[in-house]
Amino acid sequence: MPAPTNGYALITGASQGLGAAISLELARQGFGVIVTARSEAELRTVCDEAAALNGGHAHALVADLWATDGVDRIVHFIASKDLPLTCLVNNAGQGLWGLFDQLTLEDQQRMMQLNMSVPVALTHRLLPQLKAAKHGYVLNIASMIAHHALASMAIYSGSKAFILHWSRSLRLELKNSSVKVTCCSPGSVITGFTARAGMQAMDDLAKKFGSAPGPVAKAAVAAMLSGKAEVIPGLVNRITSGLQGLLPTGLNESLVSGIYLKRLPAKS
Repeated sequence: MPAPTNGYALITGASQGLGAAISLELARQGFGVIVTARSEAELRTVCDEAAALNGGHAHALVADLWATDGVDRIVHFIASKDLPLTCLVNNAGQGLWGLFDQLTLEDQQRMMQLNMSVPVALTHRLLPQLKAAKHGYVLNIASMIAHHALASMAIYSGSKAFILHWSRSLRLELKNSSVKVTCCSPGSVITGFTARAGMQAMDDLAKKFGSAPGPVAKAAVAAMLSGKAEVIPGLVNRITSGLQGLLPTGLNESLVSGIYLKRLPAKS
């Protein structure tokens, strides 16, 4: 079978939500996809749907990125299949809601590993292959929260700020190469994130102001393919971000944090 027109894209956290939507959008754009996540059944479904869109150029790899060999397994899989990698989407991540001193240190360190260490390791290991391609892409998924501090999600907001600034720096370093780095900062995406992060008390706001994964994925992939440095998907989110930028930083962070702190369930 001939290689797909645009080469292959690796997408982490691809079994559901935004990762699944990005995988399908890339398949529509002529990329072969390598989807990876821990959930085998859901991952196989995404892989099959992508294969139906791009002529069968889809591979699924069940991998736990918290495991010590998680990154190694992905890198070795791509090498063993001799897949021409042209795109890396660092999407896998975790959010936890709670006060810093009330969440366990272990849980917060695990979140830091998945949200920061894993994207850095994967990018470092796979960048030589991306640089060898005629056109290479790195798409990092941050968050609107990356642009300001947020009490009750201190480590999450900090880790996404890291992704944003790392993406900007990496883009500058690679400006004379064939690789373009894009950072996507979505607002609330309706993916089940609130349940996984223990944020059920925020569900009503997430449903009211959140976006479906499909349009966010389309905006992210379009920005990546056009070589944009950053994208905030959704008109409402862009307006919100602009208005927040007009406020003094301390006032903005206090107002936004107040919304989250007010709804934070009391610890027994």
